[in-house]
Amino acid sequence: MTKQEFLNALSERLQGIPKEDREKSLEYYSEMIDDRTEDGLTEEQAVKAMGSVGEIADRIINDMPVEKLLKTKVTPKRKLSAWEIVLIAVGFPVWFPIGISLIAVAFSLYLVLWVLIFCIYVVALSFAVSGLATVISLFVSIFGGHALWGLFLFGCGMVLLGLSIPVFIGALRVTFGCIHITGKCFKNVKSSLAGRRGTAK
Repeated sequence: MTKQEFLNALSERLQGIPKEDREKSLEYYSEMIDDRTEDGLTEEQAVKAMGSVGEIADRIINDMPVEKLLKTKVTPKRKLSAWEIVLIAVGFPVWFPIGISLIAVAFSLYLVLWVLIFCIYVVALSFAVSGLATVISLFVSIFGGHALWGLFLFGCGMVLLGLSIPVFIGALRVTFGCIHITGKCFKNVKSSLAGRRGTAK
């Protein structure tokens, strides 16, 4: 792939970002290729050293604030005609509440998910604290002359402590899984706003 082919492919992948940011990125990678050719690489070798066009485009988009991408997405590419403005105004009472409702439902479900994860941590902590308190009560029972009862409490305490470990580990795994999925969803949203097209080269 030549330098110009690389820059054309990258420009195509970045059509959804603001023009000034796209031009700045193209200029940056153009200079990088030039620097590598000056160091003795051929143009094809310098381009290959840059990496995949798709990966580079993803990195640029992911580093860009979502506000910029959203502004670019909602800004009309051309001047709206009178009938389009009227249609948007007439449909506003319908599409705006629906859009707000969908966003509110999605946010509520996401919030509920994290509340459930928090509850799992609370359960793990409850098992650990209850188990520890029950184990400590062994000594109180022994000094009170109830050794058998103390041994029973000790056994219950060990079970509770044992249960707290897998519950806590499970909560950690769910937490990391949710963080990972959240990151991927956020990247997908940014890619959608940027209007990514084509396949990685």
